[in-house]
Amino acid sequence: MRAGLSTSWRQPAARTAEFDFNLHALRRIQYIGVTFRTRSRDEVQAIAERMRLDLWPALEAGKLRLPIDREFALADAEAAQAHMRANRHFGKIVLRV
Repeated sequence: MRAGLSTSWRQPAARTAEFDFNLHALRRIQYIGVTFRTRSRDEVQAIAERMRLDLWPALEAGKLRLPIDREFALADAEAAQAHMRANRHFGKIVLRV
């Protein structure tokens, strides 16, 4: 079994969704949600600056990276969208320009 961490930095357009607690418990995923809708522009800028100071060295050193599920050529954007809608990906779906 793999444990994981999922963070959400925005609220989806839909306010409700089905959630399979058993599946997520089985995978031992921890969820942390963040919203900036209640924050002022100054607060968001301060948070972004602190995040940059905390994370930038690790990004530059290659210690942090986004998982990429699959890459598609821009001409295959329709296939990329179908792949995303199938909801079987883990990580980002990249369109190459």
